[in-house]
Amino acid sequence: MNAYVSEYQKIESRTRRRDNFLLRYLPILLLLAAGIVVGKIYLQSVAIRWSHELIERNEAARDLELQNQELARTIAGLRARARVAREAADRLGMIVPREQDVVWLTVPAAAPAPVPSLADVGEQREGPMAVVQGWLDALWQEEALALTSQ
Repeated sequence: MNAYVSEYQKIESRTRRRDNFLLRYLPILLLLAAGIVVGKIYLQSVAIRWSHELIERNEAARDLELQNQELARTIAGLRARARVAREAADRLGMIVPREQDVVWLTVPAAAPAPVPSLADVGEQREGPMAVVQGWLDALWQEEALALTSQ
């Protein structure tokens, strides 16, 4: 064999190996490239979907804040003194009293209400229930006096 033929055979076997490598691994490389492209597209679509959901949730939160502020204004309007007076007049027939309709009662300086002693209560009624009832009566009278003196 000649040196030229031997060199030619070496080159030809390298070419065959290269062609064989491309034929063997080209489909795998193409599938890998296609998988990378599809994965990138999928990840972008997921990111876009998440951004849309985030925008929708931010809009919903803003709408709820606006609704909350509107409800707070509505509650403030319902609690307004003028509205309460108007509703009392319209629905219940109440009127604002005139100066001549108001009667001021003078109450003498309040001395501390006497707490009934056991001896006083025992003379009138009998038993522990009578003592408690006497204390409650004194408490009610003191509260009534405080309410009328305001």
